[in-house]
Amino acid sequence: MTLETVQKQVLLGHFGDILSYPDEGLWEHVRAAETAVLAPHPEAGVLLANFLLAIKNMTLERVEEVYTSIFDLNATHHPYIGYQIFGETYRRSVFLVELKEHYRNHSFTAPDNELADRLSLMLKFVSQCGDEELVADIVQFGFAPSLAKMTREKEPTVQEPEQKEYNAYSNVLRALQIVLDVELPPAELFPVLNNAGGNVNVR
Repeated sequence: MTLETVQKQVLLGHFGDILSYPDEGLWEHVRAAETAVLAPHPEAGVLLANFLLAIKNMTLERVEEVYTSIFDLNATHHPYIGYQIFGETYRRSVFLVELKEHYRNHSFTAPDNELADRLSLMLKFVSQCGDEELVADIVQFGFAPSLAKMTREKEPTVQEPEQKEYNAYSNVLRALQIVLDVELPPAELFPVLNNAGGNVNVR
């Protein structure tokens, strides 16, 4: 494993902390990630600085409210990779089982009260996983398409009017996209990524 790969995995661990449910360490995690990305990914550093500025004067309780409104109450931003790819289908259940098996095989302990495909949890897993091929598969076929959907700007409709409240966490998601620096999967998989069927395996 190269030094560059190790540094990238450490950085993904920081993003896993930032995208976890907020706690008192959030501000420190953001600063650590911002420092780590400035040299290799200056644009990502700017986005993280914007996020830090947005939450700088918020109380932890207010950040928790913002986090919940963005990720838990908005289906577009549900932070579950299996949901983003497969929707609430049987394929997501299979995906969850496969993920749990990978976690066991690599001695990764996931909280009992959290679904295995939560973005923050999967980021922490890839930050510790020594199987480079598995990590590459998760990044390309899991993270890349899910983040593309979560950051895609949608035209307002009657059912989903234009969002007026600033989404501070969009800075984090876009910064993560820059750091991952990976192309979307082949075009023939796009129907799957739009929850229209098909199958994607994570090795």
